[in-house]
Amino acid sequence: MGRRDGTDDTDPHDSEIVWAVMQALAKHGYADLTTKKIAAEYSRGESALYYHYDSKDDLICAFLDSSLDWFDQELDAIDAADPDERLFEACEILIGNVLDPDDGGEYAGLYIALAELSAHAPYNETFRERLVKQQRSVIEKLAAILDDGIEDGTFRPVDPEATAAFLVVTCDSIIDHAVLLGMDDVASMIRAQLFAFVRSNLLAADGPDELR
Repeated sequence: MGRRDGTDDTDPHDSEIVWAVMQALAKHGYADLTTKKIAAEYSRGESALYYHYDSKDDLICAFLDSSLDWFDQELDAIDAADPDERLFEACEILIGNVLDPDDGGEYAGLYIALAELSAHAPYNETFRERLVKQQRSVIEKLAAILDDGIEDGTFRPVDPEATAAFLVVTCDSIIDHAVLLGMDDVASMIRAQLFAFVRSNLLAADGPDELR
């Protein structure tokens, strides 16, 4: 998965394999996933997959590791100076463009694949460890933004980690309703309430109120 600026510092073959895993997972689900189905999404064929990875689960772990790196890179690339703008942008990154009817496909495939693996996390410790690492990393990055905003008076003195966890779970709910259930109307309402919560409950009384 490339970055929003079009750059990608990973090996091009690995990137193509990760993309193939994501596409195959989104199309077939984990239970019906085979290396042959992954290879159908990969230009170099099934034998080339085994040159890089030993098993289907190794391929899936590569996808999970890549998605973690992608979210980290996207959140780290936020260059807004003010904590409130950084927080809004971080939430937009987590939601992606799943509510865009013309350009939501790439994100939809990513989130369907992650949801499919999340459903198997209780039974697969390797998947669970990576998914937990991903969630904790995102929560940590949002908590750091909140910390900065509390320190400079932009945000009220809330619990940064608990608030970050709430925001991440709410973003996840938007994705679930839009991508998994096709309930864009509900997802849009949740999104509106998410940003209303930030404006009403997080911004300090004398903070900027013109955002969103």
